[in-house]
Amino acid sequence: MNDYKAVLLVGGEATRLQPLSNNEPKGLLPIRQLPIIEYMFKKFVDVGIDNFLLIAADKHRNQWEDYIGFTEYNVEIFYETEKCGTAGFIINNIDLFPNNFICANGDLLMDLNLDFFLNTISKSEASILSTIEVPDPSRFGLVIIDDNNRVKEFIEKPQDLSLGNKISTGLYFFRLEDLEQFDSVPGKQISFEKDVFPFLSGLSLLTNCSLQGELFDVGTKDSYIEANCRDNDYWVHPSAIVHETVQLKRSVIMENSEIGENSLIVNSIISPDVKLEPNSIIEDKIVC
Repeated sequence: MNDYKAVLLVGGEATRLQPLSNNEPKGLLPIRQLPIIEYMFKKFVDVGIDNFLLIAADKHRNQWEDYIGFTEYNVEIFYETEKCGTAGFIINNIDLFPNNFICANGDLLMDLNLDFFLNTISKSEASILSTIEVPDPSRFGLVIIDDNNRVKEFIEKPQDLSLGNKISTGLYFFRLEDLEQFDSVPGKQISFEKDVFPFLSGLSLLTNCSLQGELFDVGTKDSYIEANCRDNDYWVHPSAIVHETVQLKRSVIMENSEIGENSLIVNSIISPDVKLEPNSIIEDKIVC
């Protein structure tokens, strides 16, 4: 194992997954029986990082405390008592963090070459934003890199590929001495993407690390279904009861739910403990 600590931002509320996410932070929503955050932990542990610090919303304190009570991973949690933006807690509490640390959005699934990322940051003399190339960058913020591999500019939702196709992976490396140069304003929300990164870029303190692999943001109904059903047309929790006459198409059936005979479930999520009567027709819904 190495000495890097991974700081994971898990304050996301997954509002687009309500009502499934009404009482759970996004990072604890399950993908095939495992919380999303567990997939992140495993990816980091596989490359030798086993020390995790989470920044979570105080409104989810009970859920996170329950989680760390049984997880096998080495986890510490800081709680935000008010919304600070993606960077606010770190910038406003800079003394709580090590001189060098990895930071990542903790509520997405990633399959990236983290070994290459670690090798890159071990030699870096600046903070790092990692990028990945995608076929269509129009849904994302484009990252422009100069000839010296420094991050030069950010463009929101580009209309074509004329400026490239690199987007941020949500995986970063920070040197505390770089972040300390950012002047925070008490009470103001601070965004990495809109505030801190352009500031560091302007001082030539932000370099690029190009990665290979895939990213999956599971914050919508369709993307959540896709994450669960990547190798099949549906996914059914082992504890669920689904009558043999039920038709399932691109749907997720969660634990202890029961689907009555001759039902049709299409592009939907059936939440835990839901009981559906025979002949139910559910399309494009999250049923709780």
